[in-house]
Amino acid sequence: MCSAADGGKADSEAMEVEVVDEAAKADAQGKEETEEEEDLLSTPAFLKQKLKVLEKELADVQAQTAMAKAEASELSTEWEQKRTRLQTDFDNFKARHVNQTLEAQLDVRIEVLKQFLPVLDNFDRARASIRSEGAAQEATNALYTQMHTGLMATLGELGMKKIEAVGTEFDYNLHMAIQQMPSDEYASGIVCTEMQPGFTCQGKLLRAAYVAVAI
Repeated sequence: MCSAADGGKADSEAMEVEVVDEAAKADAQGKEETEEEEDLLSTPAFLKQKLKVLEKELADVQAQTAMAKAEASELSTEWEQKRTRLQTDFDNFKARHVNQTLEAQLDVRIEVLKQFLPVLDNFDRARASIRSEGAAQEATNALYTQMHTGLMATLGELGMKKIEAVGTEFDYNLHMAIQQMPSDEYASGIVCTEMQPGFTCQGKLLRAAYVAVAI
């Protein structure tokens, strides 16, 4: 005769067996579903669809990469143009500054030379007044000539140059016509006499040459 305890134990064991069976069935069903899913993932149709998706993603990435490269190239070109413009502006500024400095130095030099011209004129007049009579006067004249040559050489180093006058065509930019006179030696419009020499300094006029022009 079975007791109530034995009956409860049997019921419990039966329930455990039932739970185990259900778990086994669920596990088997899960494996079947997994195998079905794996089979589905392995089908050609699914693989083709997946390939299309991957190709589209790859095309999107390539398009984005190309766009990024184009933007980078555009920015690089833009910055290169800006850098070139800045370099050009700097070079122009530097050139203007150098030119302005040189022009200022030349203007100062011209003013100094202009102030020195009366001294040179007096020197020429003094030399012209010396008569070459006697050894003493000849020695004095030779000394004046030597000093004049050295002086003109020094002034030449400063950029001063004597304007050609006699025998050249009259030039309003370089000559100051004091008078006109007949000349058997020179044709009309040619400078026939220089009354006072003129000078330039690096292409700029210091003083026009005072001349007479043949008619």
